[in-house]
Amino acid sequence: MSAPPLMSTPDVWEIAMDANTSKVCQIIDRLSNLARDAGREDLRSRMASASRRVMDPSARVVVVGQLKQGKSQLINALLNVPVCRVGDGETTSTITTIGYGEEPHARLVVSDSSGIVESPGAEEAPVQTAGERTIPIQMDDISRDLSHAPEAAGEQVLRLEIFVPSPLLQRGIVLVDTPGSGGVGSPHAAATLGLLAASDAIIVVSDVSQEYTAPEMSFIRQATELCDNALCVATKTDLYPMWRDIVGADVAHLRRQGIERDPLPVSSLLRSHAIRLNDRELNDESGFPGILDFLENRVLTQASTTMQRVVMNEIRSVTDHLSLAIRPELDTLKDPNARAAIVAELERARGEAKELSSRTALWQQVLGDGIADLSAESDHDLRYRTRKLLKDYEARIDAGDPAKFWAQLGEDLKNDIAEAVGDNFIWTHEQSLAVAERVAESFSDAGDVAIPRLDLAAIGHEISPLTGLTDLEQQPTGVVHKVVTGMRGSYGGMMMFGMMSTMIGMTMLNPFSVAAGVLLGRKSYKEDAEMRLTRRRSEAKAAVRTFVDDVLFEVGRESRYRLRTIQRVLRDHFREIAEQTTRSLTESIKSAEEGARMQVAERDARMRSLETSLTFLTEVSAWAAGGTREHVG
Repeated sequence: MSAPPLMSTPDVWEIAMDANTSKVCQIIDRLSNLARDAGREDLRSRMASASRRVMDPSARVVVVGQLKQGKSQLINALLNVPVCRVGDGETTSTITTIGYGEEPHARLVVSDSSGIVESPGAEEAPVQTAGERTIPIQMDDISRDLSHAPEAAGEQVLRLEIFVPSPLLQRGIVLVDTPGSGGVGSPHAAATLGLLAASDAIIVVSDVSQEYTAPEMSFIRQATELCDNALCVATKTDLYPMWRDIVGADVAHLRRQGIERDPLPVSSLLRSHAIRLNDRELNDESGFPGILDFLENRVLTQASTTMQRVVMNEIRSVTDHLSLAIRPELDTLKDPNARAAIVAELERARGEAKELSSRTALWQQVLGDGIADLSAESDHDLRYRTRKLLKDYEARIDAGDPAKFWAQLGEDLKNDIAEAVGDNFIWTHEQSLAVAERVAESFSDAGDVAIPRLDLAAIGHEISPLTGLTDLEQQPTGVVHKVVTGMRGSYGGMMMFGMMSTMIGMTMLNPFSVAAGVLLGRKSYKEDAEMRLTRRRSEAKAAVRTFVDDVLFEVGRESRYRLRTIQRVLRDHFREIAEQTTRSLTESIKSAEEGARMQVAERDARMRSLETSLTFLTEVSAWAAGGTREHVG
């Protein structure tokens, strides 16, 4: 039986300036043909990428939350397809992306130590990433733990990609199911933060078994800082009759943090029953229409806006490159005597473009210095945060017996360290964007230069799992220990006072020697207890320092790797722009020289052709620039 409609489906995809897909595709096709005629395969490749964005827009929605909050079950109920593992234990051990496909199929994406890049199928047409390869798997295998799948042949499993037919996914939604965010001890912490920074929207999931905990509130704050297009969802309302009180308490927690979002209560079980029974009223009661409304009116709209801006920028950039090759040739054809001056000007511009490609270029220095400074500042920021935590926890240890609250202290330390690491990640990410803007400003004074999207989900490594604090010696209890410790201290006292008593004619065991033994035994027991307490405190502080050092080692390595990768991405991006500009100027010089040698008849025909192309490019460039400004405004 068919399910209630998920959302309305538009007749055509809308893009910038109210132009339909057909119009933009025609413009892209003509630009691609002009690039082909000019022998510019690099520009054709950019237009092919823009065409894929228009024809197959996508919006990545990351579903995040603590362990066992119902993330996977929510995705299954939303799609009415059992694509995510559910169970009593920790079922989601690998980042899983769910996208649209005509036929259900799945594949593993693993790291490729050989550096070979495999081309994905044309159906999904994702951007290829170096150092990854895909391994097709059976749909029946997606229900098992694939984090150490034998198909990977020992390589690191980066993610699981699943493609299923779904009206929601066909609209361009790509859902990402993440492992539970279990603090800094989780090996998925860095990957999850990277996903949030590169996502179009996030859904933060927490069940209504209890109100938001302190770690959850820290995670929600960090998540909304990385991606402000967020929806908080309160799951499992069918299991807890007092869910309204919990949601009310959650709202109060969010307001105290300055977060103006209300959790949306939902029930995946009611949603499944509603789809099975085709019951719209039950579907409304499940709360899922609120999620669908968020996806359509917030996520798809914002993704369309982003797609428009990127496509318009690509069109404008390609028209500028093509115009750069056409305009000098046309000027030469109109006035052959001006060829020398035109070529000289182009040679000067080409020299400047070549300087941009050199290692001594200003933008290269700004990039190198910026990343080096950011790496040092990021490391200092992380050490400052952990040092402050270390002092707080040492004071907490000195204030009592750590053996009595060691388990709770370990849990609190993991949560506080996870919050510090997350805040450091957010700060570093924001500063890396600032570095990219400074590099773009120093790259060219002629106009705005596009900054590449720093997709942090595709770079870096998983943080190695940390085992937490080591075990601490517990305070000995029991009568036997107390008696033995007391007798060990009282024996010497009784003997000493007993021998002194014999000198005055008293027996060795007398009331005075016994009283002295009791006093000295009690003193010995207190000294033993104080010595053990001091040793436990020292061991506790050492264990805390060791744990913090392990965190600094792992997180510092990951942070440095990410910054180096960001540096390579920015370097390659701006160098490619400089090389394309150099090539465009070279082609311009060649065209201008060839135009000067043309016969009169050929010259007139060539002029008409170039004028037509240049008029088209000028109009398209103005259209794209106007659409971009309107979009930004």
